[in-house]
Amino acid sequence: MSADPYRILVVCTANICRSVMAERFLRRDAAARDLGGLHISSCGILFDGEPASDTVISVLAEREIDATDHRSRKFTPELLDDTDLVVTMERMHARELAVTMEGASSRVHTLGATVAWFAEAEDLPDTPKERITRFAEGRKSSDLLGSGPDEVADPHGRSKRIHRKTADRLEALSGALLDGLYGPGQNTYR
Repeated sequence: MSADPYRILVVCTANICRSVMAERFLRRDAAARDLGGLHISSCGILFDGEPASDTVISVLAEREIDATDHRSRKFTPELLDDTDLVVTMERMHARELAVTMEGASSRVHTLGATVAWFAEAEDLPDTPKERITRFAEGRKSSDLLGSGPDEVADPHGRSKRIHRKTADRLEALSGALLDGLYGPGQNTYR
């Protein structure tokens, strides 16, 4: 593992459901793997200052994760300046952020596509930065068009059962992202 700090920003629409769950899973798993140089945060496209949804707080509490202190942050270009990897829940999020700043597209990817690439990649470089650079070099601009299986659907306003299914998927994707960035680790949460 590299001693250089590495920063991940997780993005969804409002920063009250999906990105909150993914951020909390990544933080928990990074702590369990003792990845102290890893900084994880989240934001959304819409607004600032909103708490995580009550259902997200409840679903995370079932997994012994407290999200009661969460407040949404609206994406700003400055957040992208200070980030090595931006993982989004949907392609439309990635498209919007990739056009925000020149040169940002190599750091902005859907969480699902990033994990899928790691699952197929061979002979990975040593550091997370080098691994994401290789992924970005092979990605086509058209990979962010339309919709696809790399996206995580928004559970907001839906049942607790749907939120749990979303949490299950995000928990698995978050662990797999850390595996891809740092190599397989011990993860008792999947």
